[in-house]
Amino acid sequence: MALVDFSKVRQLFGEREESDESIFRELFVLVLSRATDADAYSHPAEVSTVQRVIKERLGEEISSADVRTAALSKVYEMVPLHKCLAEASPRLSKEQRRAIVSGLVEVMHADERVSSSEAEFFNMVVQTLGLTAADAAGLIVD
Repeated sequence: MALVDFSKVRQLFGEREESDESIFRELFVLVLSRATDADAYSHPAEVSTVQRVIKERLGEEISSADVRTAALSKVYEMVPLHKCLAEASPRLSKEQRRAIVSGLVEVMHADERVSSSEAEFFNMVVQTLGLTAADAAGLIVD
């Protein structure tokens, strides 16, 4: 499966043939990759963290070139990321939405600093996915 062609995300705004798992996988890659450029500088530690987290959580290899391509993907020209997330969020389980945020936290900490623009990006993702502060903190509330 090509993780960086985002065909399933694109289909959100057209046909409805995609599986929820495929949407989750593509959004996971899209959000984490986009986070590397949230402060207009893709730190090498962020890119390698995206690669590691995708391998650990999705079981797939992704090249640093593909991470950089996904960070600047043309999909953003078609539909802003917050609109992709808003459209997809109802189709994702709470566990999948938490997984995206958990992976995002790892990427945000990769270069040992979080800029204000990265924090804004994080807040937008959490809010658009319909998660609470407790969810974002990794607290599992019964």
